[in-house]
Amino acid sequence: MRVDPREFDRRVLESIDPIVAQIRPGQLHLPTPCPGWQLGDLLRHMVGQHRGFAAAARLEPADPAVWEQVTLDEDDPYATYREAAALVVRDFARPDLADHRLEIFGYGLIPALGTMRMHAVDYLAHGWDVAKTIGVDSTLDGELCEHGLRIAQRWPESSFGSGDPFGAHVPLPDTAPVDQRLMGYLGRDPQWRTAAP
Repeated sequence: MRVDPREFDRRVLESIDPIVAQIRPGQLHLPTPCPGWQLGDLLRHMVGQHRGFAAAARLEPADPAVWEQVTLDEDDPYATYREAAALVVRDFARPDLADHRLEIFGYGLIPALGTMRMHAVDYLAHGWDVAKTIGVDSTLDGELCEHGLRIAQRWPESSFGSGDPFGAHVPLPDTAPVDQRLMGYLGRDPQWRTAAP
C-alpha cells in the first residue's frame, strides 16, 4: 500500500496533538523515556524540530538557532508546540516540494519525501514519550504505527544504538501490539513508567 508522506505526517501530528495538549506547566520537570531529558527538554526539541523541518521545506539553509534555540510559553507550553506544528504542516504541503532535497540540521541534504517520513516516525515516538511521561494513555494509531515500523525497518542500523537519533532496539514478540513493537524498534522500553503522581 502506498501512503503519501505528506498525508502520513499530517495524520501523525493530528493523532498525537491531543496527547501534547494535556501537558501542564507543572509537569515540565518530569523525567521522560529519553535518557537525560525532562519533559521541558523534550517539548523544546519537538518545537525546534517542527520549526527546523518547516524552514527546510521553505528551502532555507539549516540554521542551528532555528532548530535548537526554543523558548516555551511557561504558562501554556502547548501553545508554543501547536504553533510550530501548524508551520510544518503548512510548509510540507507545498505542491512542488517533492522535487527538492531539503537541508536537515545534522543530516545534510535529504529528498523531501524522505524527510517527511523521518519527521512522522520521530513524532510517533515523541507522542508516545509525552504520553508515558504525563501518565496518559500511550496507545497510538495502529495503522500509522504499522506504516511507521515499515519505514523505520528500512533505515540503516547506524541510526540505532547510540541514542542519536534512536537507542538500541528493544526486542518484542511479534504478538505485541504494533505501537509497542514500533517503540521497541525505536529504542523505547514499552514498560517504562512515569514519575508523575
